[in-house]
Amino acid sequence: MNPADTPRSNTALVVRVDARQCEVLLDGDIRPALLRGRLFEERGSDKSPVAVGDSVTISYENDDIAIDAVQERRNVFSRRVAGEDYDLRQVLATNVDQVLVVNSVDVPPFSSIVADRILTTCSFAGIPSVLVLNKIDRAKPRKLERIRSSYTAAKIEVLLTSAVTGEGIESLLAVLRDQTSVLYGLSGVGKSTLMNYIDPTLKLETRETSNSLMSGRHTTSHSRWYPLAVGGAVIDTPGVRKFRPFGIPPHELRLHFAEMLELGSGCRFPACLHRDEPGCKVIEARDHGDLALSRYRSYLELLEELESVYGGTGRNEVKDGPDHKARR
Repeated sequence: MNPADTPRSNTALVVRVDARQCEVLLDGDIRPALLRGRLFEERGSDKSPVAVGDSVTISYENDDIAIDAVQERRNVFSRRVAGEDYDLRQVLATNVDQVLVVNSVDVPPFSSIVADRILTTCSFAGIPSVLVLNKIDRAKPRKLERIRSSYTAAKIEVLLTSAVTGEGIESLLAVLRDQTSVLYGLSGVGKSTLMNYIDPTLKLETRETSNSLMSGRHTTSHSRWYPLAVGGAVIDTPGVRKFRPFGIPPHELRLHFAEMLELGSGCRFPACLHRDEPGCKVIEARDHGDLALSRYRSYLELLEELESVYGGTGRNEVKDGPDHKARR
């Protein structure tokens, strides 16, 4: 058979997106792919028409590959675009089995506000999530336990890891095995370091965090899909400094804080927002020390932001909202 007559696939997996550049996994090889102009015309509220994890329909132009269409997505992990474009959605990954929200308990310091925003976004998208507390070799035991217990009480799976001592790595591998996972978190929390420990063949670039600024430095500049030796794949993402959820109606936010959802079943009002309503069981639990104050503060701040953007009933009435403060 003439090589030119060999059947060629018409579907591919998007493994990297960087501005208008894209790479796809096609028949076992990673190839550059062009984006058809009509994809940008049909993208709606999305910043980019394609994302890592997309299954796409392709066509061929001599040796070039072009993406013609994005196939139906199983799920979408996204955020609101940073800056003033509050109506744009940045799709971070699609068709994933879980999101691992990676946090540092050293430098940068743990941010409950950022972690809670990402976890809430996962719940809204219907994507299972795991909270990873990294750099535990440098953590103060009592503080570490306080953070861990506040999330286990919220029915969130928590992993404790250290790429220095290897503690928790086996548990992390067990969670990642045969799954398509997103690693997401603030800059400098150790995502790339953990991935190198898990699979040394990846050889991802890492950089030291800044102790003077108490923050991390970006090493990953774009999202990228990597196969894992243990089976499955990981989508490594650029570190963030701010995270703004996209599209969550304010009145639904209470449904995505599991401990408040359970407590709220006993509130006087079925649609209680747990802010200042009489007979609120969430406020009662907060006052009695049965609800982590950090989680409640995250809820109130995010509720206020969502209301400023979408209005009190989830409508786009006000376009500007308060900036997210990464650490408090």
